[in-house]
Order: sequence, then structure tokens, then C-alpha cells
Amino acid sequence: MATEVVDVCISNCTQYGGRFLCKLCVDRIVALALNKKPLHELENKVRFLQAYEPGPLSESFRGDVSFVGCDLEPVFAHRFIMAGKSSVFRKMFDIDMKEKESGTVQVDDAVAPVLRSVVNYCYTADILFTEEAPAEEVLKLAHKYDINELKAVCESELSRGINNENLCNRLRLAHIYDAKKLDAVAARFFKENFDDVYTRVVERLC
Repeated sequence: MATEVVDVCISNCTQYGGRFLCKLCVDRIVALALNKKPLHELENKVRFLQAYEPGPLSESFRGDVSFVGCDLEPVFAHRFIMAGKSSVFRKMFDIDMKEKESGTVQVDDAVAPVLRSVVNYCYTADILFTEEAPAEEVLKLAHKYDINELKAVCESELSRGINNENLCNRLRLAHIYDAKKLDAVAARFFKENFDDVYTRVVERLC
């Protein structure tokens, strides 16, 4: 196993069992640990970014494409990047469909901020959910365009903080978008909190 090298302030350190320690060193080590992401998360991002990407000379994927939502604001991207992350886009741009000829993909069930979040994820494997681009709206597009890695990220986000108020919504999303992880987490919450959930449902009906 490789040993990680951490800078230390030699002049103020005291050696303990082969390690140099002082308040500054401990603070640095803690800061380094807090900034680390789980190895599996980083590996998944690298694997996603290295997914199938057609060569830049491929006629089928040369040039740009714009995604236009119901607010008519275009979001631009490169076809070969989007095709590399989505089997739906790959098929769309590789055969004689209207999107290939026009260079425009109409997405009538989304707005520009959500489209931009999806496009940015396909480039960076990172996403920040906001009020303008909430996880459930991004999940809809991730499912629609078969971007499985993004779908998993959305499920994880929606699985956090499940409560009596949003349980029905989470179960509905899991059913609509075949979100198995979200469904499992929501179902477990329901079983563990059955009495509270049942009482709340009865109160609403009365």
C-alpha cells in the first residue's frame, strides 16, 4: 500500500512512533481528509468520463448541437460528448433523424437550467442541484435519455431526507422513472415509520 506524504512543520513537530505531530500538522491532516471524496465515487466519475467517445474525425459526430426546452432558450453542446454519455443521443445523432440534420434537439418537458445541468454533467461528471434545476427534474431527463450515471446521482440525492411530507412524491418518482434505489429507500422508510405515515394519511382524509 502506498504511503501518503503530508507536509509537516518540522521545527515545531514532536516525533511519536515515527510520526511527526503538532497542532498545525493535525490541522493539515484533518483538512486533507475532509477534502477527500470516497474512492469509489472518484472511480465512478473517471469511468463515466472515459465512456465511449467517438473520434473527432467521425462525420457522424462532427459539429455542435443545441438543446431547446419549453422556455426556448438554447443550451449548446458537442454531439460527440453527448453521444458518448447517452445511448439515446448516440442513436439520435448517428442515424438520419431530424436532430442530426437540424442540429437541434427539442426537449419540450424541460427548461434551460435543467438542460444545462444535464449537459454540464456529461462534460464534468459533477452536478449541483438548485431550485431551478432540482433533482427530480434532472432525474426525468437522465431516465429519458438513458444517462445511467446521472440517474444514480439523482436517486442518491432524492433518497436523502425522506420524510412523511415527501414520501408519496418519492415513491411516485421511483415508479415513473424505474428508480430502484430510491424505491427501496422510500419503501424502507414507510415500513419503519408506518404508524406515523398511516396517521398522517388518515388525518388528510378526515
